[in-house]
Amino acid sequence: MDVLWTTDMPLTPGGVQERLPEERRVEYTTVMTVLARLWKKGRLTRERDGRAYAYRPVLNRSEHAARRMEEILETAGDRSTALARFTEQLSASERKKLRAFLEHE
Repeated sequence: MDVLWTTDMPLTPGGVQERLPEERRVEYTTVMTVLARLWKKGRLTRERDGRAYAYRPVLNRSEHAARRMEEILETAGDRSTALARFTEQLSASERKKLRAFLEHE
């Protein structure tokens, strides 16, 4: 997903593979499999690009993080406690931004 989030254009499996950092480089077929699974889960869209598909994320990085947080909160027994624990991990400036956002909501 990181590779797809860093570009504005859809990428084929080959395009994703060549943009992977050397230490995370995997086989082309592995990239194809992962992209196909993410598409089936609804996390990517795809369009034909010659003989291959080109993929792009449905959500940007921030939207994806927010969705994951929502999913976690849905499974938390006590949402208030979970949110309190989360905010304890924020820096002072992040808490200030969160407070300002909540006041303007």
